[in-house]
Amino acid sequence: MTRTLVPHDPMRPLWRCRACGADWPCQPARLALLVEYRGRTSALLTHLGNQLKAASDQLRQLNGNAPDSLAARFLAWVVRDQQVPEPLVGAFDSADMDVVLYAVELIIRSHLGSTCPKCADDGSCAHVDWANEQLTHAAVRPQRATQLR
Repeated sequence: MTRTLVPHDPMRPLWRCRACGADWPCQPARLALLVEYRGRTSALLTHLGNQLKAASDQLRQLNGNAPDSLAARFLAWVVRDQQVPEPLVGAFDSADMDVVLYAVELIIRSHLGSTCPKCADDGSCAHVDWANEQLTHAAVRPQRATQLR
């Protein structure tokens, strides 16, 4: 008897994992997403943003409201888990970082459910590439601040 492996995909509209039953994205799904989107953090955030919107809409229809922790469940782990080499530390001061993170947020929002006018036919986008680079710098900043204390 052979056993069929079930992928760690979301079971809609409950947004629980098909394989393990945990809230999606579960740990195995997160790992698979990190591997699939390696080096393309903003593309991963865009994908998860689309999933977050769908989950929020579907859970709101089921329960009357979406869970409060839905954004953290879908997005917060991506930036928190990024490991960036030490030489990139100190690229921006905190005021610059606020502007950069705001710009990255705008880029991600412009790609939710569609593509921006600058996207190429092959799916690449100069805006998304820039956002990836800035997110790499942003992930280093909190780590560096704690090291200096």
